[in-house]
Amino acid sequence: MSDDQCDTDSFEDLEPEPSCRRRRRKPKTSRSCRAGLIFPVSRIDRFLRKGDYTERIGSGASVYMAAVLQYLTYDLVDIAGNIAMEAGRRRIAPGHLHQAVREDSELQALFGGVLTQEKTCPRKAPVASPRKGKKSSKGLRAPNAIVA
Repeated sequence: MSDDQCDTDSFEDLEPEPSCRRRRRKPKTSRSCRAGLIFPVSRIDRFLRKGDYTERIGSGASVYMAAVLQYLTYDLVDIAGNIAMEAGRRRIAPGHLHQAVREDSELQALFGGVLTQEKTCPRKAPVASPRKGKKSSKGLRAPNAIVA
């Protein structure tokens, strides 16, 4: 969400004018904006109620859960971003997230062995590309050709 969606200071004075009997309605603000969060409080509330976890769910439960999820996501992405920058990358890859979980003991305890399995994808062998400036098709290979 952008900041302008949650900004209620920019609206006009909400007091009714003496000549007009109708009151102006307050602008609707989401629960996420009221809580100062980016994660969707209403969606989490809907999932909690549909999930049949318990008979009763308090009104603050979804706000608290959205705040916790936002904090965990921020922490994980922050660590993974630092790992990516150390590696000289500008984008966070899944391997950076995996390494962030492995290096942080609290995240490792939280995920409980879900991401600790060593799964490495084999890298494809580099295919020889033609030189720049040559226009003959002799040096081109099919993308799936096996190099002996």
